[in-house]
Amino acid sequence: MAHLSLVKPLSQVQEEQKHSDEILLGSAGLAFTRGTIAEVAGGTSVGKTSLMLSLLSKLTAAGEICAVVDSADCFDPRTAVLAGVELENLLWVKCGGQLEKAFMSADHLVQAKGFGAVWLNLNGLPLHKLKFVPKTYWYRYRTRIKETPTLLLVTAEEPVTGSASQQSFVFSRERTVWSGNGRFKLLREFRISMHSRKQFYGRPFKTKLEAIYADA
Repeated sequence: MAHLSLVKPLSQVQEEQKHSDEILLGSAGLAFTRGTIAEVAGGTSVGKTSLMLSLLSKLTAAGEICAVVDSADCFDPRTAVLAGVELENLLWVKCGGQLEKAFMSADHLVQAKGFGAVWLNLNGLPLHKLKFVPKTYWYRYRTRIKETPTLLLVTAEEPVTGSASQQSFVFSRERTVWSGNGRFKLLREFRISMHSRKQFYGRPFKTKLEAIYADA
């Protein structure tokens, strides 16, 4: 009979303790749980990308390897660098607008189980195509990242993950303030509303984010 031991090797314990269970983003007042799916939905220019870059910045700066599945080739590495993302710790997968390629890439990445975060960016893809994505895809992703340090992030114009995601947020712009007169004006500030479609820490969640731009 093979020798059985109830004591874990030190190396295994250290690896399990290497990552915390949650990824905190104090600027947005959010905490994302590892080993789960989180989605952020909303139209253009509502802060989805900024939130994702903030999270990638936090993880890559800490030495974690992350991945971006760029479905419609809209990821801008220069903007990512300005947001603090360490590109040497980031895998960028360009999919050229091919929905099937995007989901296959995400499937391979979540199977790897070694990424701090995998961002499946579905922005820019036709909504009618996303509606035909089988729900089983999302449940398969959820099963494969369960009990791993990987967080699967999904962004799209509308919620797409259904009940497979643990967290689901919707961003919307509430008010925009311009300065100046005539045809040429400067963006002074805009306010973004963010609410959860699911219970957040056991209670409904809604907050307002405000971005302010100083006049040049």
